[in-house]
Amino acid sequence: MDIKIRSSKLAIIMTALFIVSTLPLGSVNATPQEESEFFYGVEYDWSSIDSDLTNFTGLDLPEIFSEVMGAADDAGLDLIIGQLMTGSSNVYVHHSEDISPQTINNYDGEQVSVWSRTTDVTLRHGGLIDGILNTDWSEQTFGMEPTSFDIDITSSSQSILSVDILYTEYLDDSYNLIGADMVFSMNTETSTNLDIDAVFKGDGEELPIDFNAGISFGYSITDSESQWRVGTPDPIYVELSSDDEYYWDCEYSNDCGSVIGDYDGAVDYSFSVTGIPTEDFGFDSGEFDFEVSDSLSQTEGEFDIEFSDGFDFHMGDDMIVDLGDGNGLTTQVQTCQNCPPGNPIMFIMMGYVLAGASESFADEVGESFSESLSEDLTGIFDVSSDDDDYYYEDNFWHYCDNGETIPYYLFNDGYVHCSDGSDEVDLFAVLRSSTNYDDDLGYEVLTLGYSTMIQDSVLDMDHPGAPMYECLDYETVLDWEYVNDGYEYCPDGDDERNKELVDNYDFICDDGTVIGLSLVNNDNDDCSGGEDEPQFEWMELSNWYCNAEEVWLPLSEVNDGDIDCSDENDEPYIVNGVEYENFYCEEEGTYIFTSLVNDGTADCLGGEDESEYGDGETSMFECSETEGQIIYLSLVNNNEYGDCMYGEDEAYFVESEIDRTFTCPDGEVINWDQLNDDIGDCTDFSDEGAEHKYTINHNILSSDGTILYTDSIDLCEADICFDINYPSYYMMTDYAPVMDYGTTNFCLITEIVNDKTSQVVATTQPECTDVFWGDVIDYSGLDADGMNLEYYMQVDGSLWTTPYESNIETTITGPSGNVIYSNSEVLSNDYVWDQGEIEVTEEGEYCILITLTQDGKTTPYDTDSECVEASGDGMPSDRLEAIAEAFMNSNIDQVLQSFGENLEDRLETIEPLEQFPYNDGLWAPMWSNQHAAIVGVGVYVMSDDGSHTLAGPDTSGYMDDAPAKMSIRYLTGVAASNAANSMENADELDEIVDVEQHDLDQITEELESAGIDTSDLVLPTQNSNQNSNSEDSAEKAADDDGLLPFVSPLSLLAVIALAGAIISGRKENE
Repeated sequence: MDIKIRSSKLAIIMTALFIVSTLPLGSVNATPQEESEFFYGVEYDWSSIDSDLTNFTGLDLPEIFSEVMGAADDAGLDLIIGQLMTGSSNVYVHHSEDISPQTINNYDGEQVSVWSRTTDVTLRHGGLIDGILNTDWSEQTFGMEPTSFDIDITSSSQSILSVDILYTEYLDDSYNLIGADMVFSMNTETSTNLDIDAVFKGDGEELPIDFNAGISFGYSITDSESQWRVGTPDPIYVELSSDDEYYWDCEYSNDCGSVIGDYDGAVDYSFSVTGIPTEDFGFDSGEFDFEVSDSLSQTEGEFDIEFSDGFDFHMGDDMIVDLGDGNGLTTQVQTCQNCPPGNPIMFIMMGYVLAGASESFADEVGESFSESLSEDLTGIFDVSSDDDDYYYEDNFWHYCDNGETIPYYLFNDGYVHCSDGSDEVDLFAVLRSSTNYDDDLGYEVLTLGYSTMIQDSVLDMDHPGAPMYECLDYETVLDWEYVNDGYEYCPDGDDERNKELVDNYDFICDDGTVIGLSLVNNDNDDCSGGEDEPQFEWMELSNWYCNAEEVWLPLSEVNDGDIDCSDENDEPYIVNGVEYENFYCEEEGTYIFTSLVNDGTADCLGGEDESEYGDGETSMFECSETEGQIIYLSLVNNNEYGDCMYGEDEAYFVESEIDRTFTCPDGEVINWDQLNDDIGDCTDFSDEGAEHKYTINHNILSSDGTILYTDSIDLCEADICFDINYPSYYMMTDYAPVMDYGTTNFCLITEIVNDKTSQVVATTQPECTDVFWGDVIDYSGLDADGMNLEYYMQVDGSLWTTPYESNIETTITGPSGNVIYSNSEVLSNDYVWDQGEIEVTEEGEYCILITLTQDGKTTPYDTDSECVEASGDGMPSDRLEAIAEAFMNSNIDQVLQSFGENLEDRLETIEPLEQFPYNDGLWAPMWSNQHAAIVGVGVYVMSDDGSHTLAGPDTSGYMDDAPAKMSIRYLTGVAASNAANSMENADELDEIVDVEQHDLDQITEELESAGIDTSDLVLPTQNSNQNSNSEDSAEKAADDDGLLPFVSPLSLLAVIALAGAIISGRKENE
């Protein structure tokens, strides 16, 4: 709700005041030190609406209606209109606080300490409206019977609305909102009766009408108790008290929880019609009289509705008001510019209670209510729903194996809906048919196909998806679709290479076998003796270089007492008994005594002075392009260039003329260029990227079981298959059975084969279907309007070219079997239609029959028929036709035209106010920081003379003498409390409204005082719960209220609009 302060026509502001009940809201930042309590309320007696309307518009309703009746009288038309309205609207609010410690369960079910404040709202509204319209007119030409009508229309309606709300809000010591409880009851009742008593005369005939219609409706949600808790304590009132602009966003700033509650619900209705002159329309007397009624109820209903809402607060000007607490004290308040006249949080919770209870109640009784009303109306109008049932049975419903029915679209949708689970099947397939033009035959043929539905559970595929391709660099992995697609994605381009690669160098095994160099040192023995892989044995790994012979010696031969090098440097160098250092340490770059070599202690930091033993390589590789160069075999293919001078120890590949191949999972070998060529060359389509592959075999059979056609559908991940991830499909084949026009029965058997295992994983029982082929009767029918028949038909021969023609016969027969119409035509590739009307003289059953027969055959292949009853029933009576003819020949149209012109002239004399009495207005829900609540509402108006209180508490700076007043009674304090107590138990209309004021004789008296002849006046029947009024009270009401003592709000709006139209029209004329 978003109600803003604005300058406008005050009537809009007034209406809002009476429609919305007023409730408090609160705030500050701690538990109040003292409990506050206050009362306020609004009352309105709808008998004042006439004078209120005159005050604000200057329009006098009795004067206007007198002019309407005068305009009719001037035109020669007697017209009396009148209306009596009595009603009362009352809203009372009681706000109280209980600051004593209390304990409730919070959102999480934990007990928390709170204090509470309560708003008790009582709303009662009741109203009675009675109206009359009496009119008569007569015309007689010399020598002719009079033409006339005399119409008396009366209407009566009653309405009651009662609402009781007890809203308790819980807050903690920091004034945070914890939640709220609500006790709620609402009851509304309305009833309306319309009576029409009329007589139409013409050409010596007379048609009396005594028509009555009544409708009543009642709805109640009572004894509702609901609870709401917020997820975390909400500082809404603390924030509101410290900021004039505050947006409370419960949906996003907090877990709002749910409104949970119970209720009793009831609904009743009745509808009746009598007095339609059916016998003058060719039906039995009273045939359309009916009365329907029903009542439904639910006790202890429950609802649970999520709370997610927010509200934007905008505080306005300061005001000082007297709350009527009896002490004469004033309170400072602020206007809440966009607040409803009460706590928005309570309004929102009340909305959720109404929505939750109403939705739950509708779910509980809605179907029963609808079925009951449908049965009543079907019985009244004798309407059969067999055709609809047939349609739904055959086209809308799917039958479960146990006899249950479900809508067809729920069949095989992945969820079980039949209690026996029969709506979910592993495999379902049915025949379909279509027509296609055959170029070879030169005409259109019928072809067969199928719709297939497969459950995912039938297909064994835990992780469906296409296989991947690993490039020869053993690092890059591609989706299979990129293989052989014309673009290189692998670093070496091997995803697009269709020829085998060969080594640039060979390696000769000891037995003479030649292998590629890429196979050397690859951890596989490709030579029979394994000589293509490095060989190792236990040996001394350390050595020493002999400069004299320029050879490497084992380090163990140094300092071993034997001279192995001719310059004797392998032994200690001693001259004149002195040893010289001559063994070089690499890491230090210095020499040590040779006698320290192999002494069991490492004297060089790197330990190279001590012999080392381990597995040493014994295999060697001879560089082919560097004469005499030999390297260890382990250096071959180590991705390091330069071990051989010219790099001949490293293999690389060149493309050969040999076709590259791919090996299917079953061992079949295909060429590489067959991958992703949109042809499944491997039986499982793995060459096309299929990880899973199934074949669906469809067999079309004749009704005797003969196989007529076999077709297979591939299901896999590859593009050449139907997508295995969505295994349902519709497929038309090129199978065109040779058949005559008409219906032929075909059957379908379907099976699924897992191509990985060659197992049949699912199969169907024969699904048989009647297939129609030929021209089609689009529609045909026969209608009867009394004794007039209308026939129509259309046959569709729109097939481009067909091998046969069709003979069309249309025949209509009468009650005795006699042919009253027949027609024959030949249909060939076109539409044929026929329609016409036939007037018959014999009552009874008439039937139309349409037949289509293939040329050269004698038995029709398609028929359509319909029968109707021709009867004189339903035809206007002679007197009705005579009266209608008399009115057509009368001057009633001129009388009505004259009435319109007279009315326009007379309304020119109606003078509304030239200027609206106020130039601005203020709608003001009042927020008080002292009471932490909205303490009242007010309607204020501004004129050239100052500011005025139109409705609301005494307010400083606003005068009580508004120049144009409204009869709204604003109560505070004890007066509001007493009024609420007196109205609390008012449940009946006469407890809410002073029905004794509703004296229908007032209409007669006011008409007579206006000079209207009421000798033939027909008034509504007095409501049974109304008492007749005394003469004195009737006269007093007449003096106070004029011709129409009380008018409805709709009349009020209509007259205001009329006044606006008059003013606008005059301005245009000026």
